[in-house]
Amino acid sequence: MLGILLLLCLGPVLNKPIRTDDALFVWAAEWIKQHPFDFYGSSVNWWVSDVPMWVANWNPPLFSYYLAVVATFLGGTETMLHLGCYGVSAVACLGMYSFAQKWCRRPLLATIVAMFTPAFLVSSSTLMCDVLMLAFWIWAMVLWEEVLTGGEGRWRLVAVGILAGLAILTKYSAVMLLPLLAFIALLRTRKLGSWILGLAISGVMVIAYEMLTAEMYGKGLISAASYHAQTFRPSFSGGATAIGLVGLAFIGGSLLPLTFFAPWVWRKRVLLVAGIMLMVGWYLSYQYWERMGLQTAGSAALVKHWEFVFEFVLLVLSGIQFVVLVTSEVWHRRNTDSIILFVWIFGVLFFATVVNWIINVRSFLPLVPAAAILLVRRLETVPDSGGHLARWWTAMGLTSVAGFSLLFADYQAALSDKNSVSKIMEKYKPAGHQLWFSGHGSFQFYMQKLGGLPIDTSSTRLLPGDIVVMPQLGYGLRTLPLGSVGWMQYLLSKPSGWMNLTGNSTRSAAGFYCAIDGPVPFAVGEFPGQCFFILKVFAPVQFDSRAVNLKGKAIDDVPSFPKISCVVETPIRFSSKPEAAAEIKRAITNEQAGQFEQAIKNYRHAVAMDPENPESLSRLAWLLATTKPELRRGDEAVQLATKAVELTTSRLPVVMETLGAAYAQNGDFPQAIRWSKIAGSLAVLTGQENIANDTAALLANYTAGKPAPTPAESQYASEKWPELGN
Repeated sequence: MLGILLLLCLGPVLNKPIRTDDALFVWAAEWIKQHPFDFYGSSVNWWVSDVPMWVANWNPPLFSYYLAVVATFLGGTETMLHLGCYGVSAVACLGMYSFAQKWCRRPLLATIVAMFTPAFLVSSSTLMCDVLMLAFWIWAMVLWEEVLTGGEGRWRLVAVGILAGLAILTKYSAVMLLPLLAFIALLRTRKLGSWILGLAISGVMVIAYEMLTAEMYGKGLISAASYHAQTFRPSFSGGATAIGLVGLAFIGGSLLPLTFFAPWVWRKRVLLVAGIMLMVGWYLSYQYWERMGLQTAGSAALVKHWEFVFEFVLLVLSGIQFVVLVTSEVWHRRNTDSIILFVWIFGVLFFATVVNWIINVRSFLPLVPAAAILLVRRLETVPDSGGHLARWWTAMGLTSVAGFSLLFADYQAALSDKNSVSKIMEKYKPAGHQLWFSGHGSFQFYMQKLGGLPIDTSSTRLLPGDIVVMPQLGYGLRTLPLGSVGWMQYLLSKPSGWMNLTGNSTRSAAGFYCAIDGPVPFAVGEFPGQCFFILKVFAPVQFDSRAVNLKGKAIDDVPSFPKISCVVETPIRFSSKPEAAAEIKRAITNEQAGQFEQAIKNYRHAVAMDPENPESLSRLAWLLATTKPELRRGDEAVQLATKAVELTTSRLPVVMETLGAAYAQNGDFPQAIRWSKIAGSLAVLTGQENIANDTAALLANYTAGKPAPTPAESQYASEKWPELGN
């Protein structure tokens, strides 16, 4: 029954494309098929330069071995790999049911509650190691309880040791299972015994793996992962308080069923107090939102909308509810089972919020079985007033709607990335030239699969005619040399759905996979659209960056490039006759003195002397679009700026900014907005911060149906024409 129910849940998304870090596990599996005894011998360009796979993938290789086996017998398509992972999820569900049978009177309800938590349901649709780790974890717990309660046969003891070891070799965070098993054994037996041998097996497996990887790669990978977690931990600007609030929000979101069951768990006066806390917390959080420091250095500014703040406070209170529920359970029952649940849950919470390198929903997966059992044990204490089963299944109905919404939102996001890459490759892959890209995750996976190459900032050489694709969101190379590339197009990819799991949209900021992206695991609202910038290379560019931690890179470090170094082999040169250049200088002098009419005459002379000079065309167009109202000529400005854009082959943001201002003066605000956005985007991509800030301010005018504002803008424009040929 559980297998069928799980298949009904996951069946519609079995063809889910690669998502986020799925790519690392799939690439490792592909390598393992060919090199089974050198599991992390490949390299990957995950952070703008090649690194060994074991540096990029901070997880042990067991799950990739499993994917390699699935690919060998079923095929390596996304559907077959997900089908193999469905089997893992089914085994985990069966383990949760077996464990719940010993701990509560309604094990089926407990298992279904666990199954529909976002932590389990969405994780089951990924190609990452978390659910396999949970399967090993929960079956180790089942057999451990049998060993400690008089189960015969030493095979159980050996099996527990092997399962616990396999859990750690699937995901390093499972190492906290060993002290948990030891604590349970001491609590059950009150003495040391043969159970130590079971834990010793796990310890030997872990030590052997550490020694083996140290021999293979020069560094034990468990200690390397610990180093990564401590070194690359993003900090919230609000410090420990912000970490605590975000952790509570992720607990509440990861264990969402507890929120829907709350009306039948707590008494009315408790719910009344919780409602008051929600309203007060909502008001205070909205008033002091900026001061709460919930953002990290890598996240965009958090949105401040009443509905998003409400969702954040609601999830925080849901997390608090869970903590109170755990504490209440151990306080009132004061028995061995309650103490075990307490230690299990708080051990995982401590690791997920304090020890792990960043908070994410996947880190809370090991506490899902304990949380579901805890909820059902609490429901069993509620007096039967009639109809309670109907109310509980109503809560489960709400939980399933929320769970499916998150599941399909994540599916749509993965599908959107894959479809976007297909469109890009179909339309822009140049014949006889190379298509390059910057970025990682599912975007990188499909770009490489279809023939794209990632830019390596230590060695890549871009040639004229090549195409470069740069996503707006995500990690990767951020800027290219001014003039080396020209604007072609941008492609907007926007997944459908009403739940946001990842990234900053206009009204929410969520970080299901990584709290860097937002202080909640999900939020009601649309996914943020991903914009892909398509650029054409006009001048050869040779990257020659060197990591400042080059020695560390070879051992266990992520390469650090504080400054991207590259050489433009062919300087930027446009038509510039000496007599026209002299006239431009006179025009600039008059412009800076406020003599705009005379400056316009000077620029006209320069254009007459050198009609192919984009600088004189662009400067004249800017004045005609932005100077005193009586001197403005919108139609002429559009013609001049359009020609300047063509002459510069869409390489200079300042020229496209001018074209936007010309269209605005001519009353064509849709085109003004379009060209200003293009200018701002290219300015960001080529390191022209002043122009990017300028276009952002001008866009507010154009959106309101107003042209560029004052002559002062014209004077500033005279100072931002780039120095060409350097």
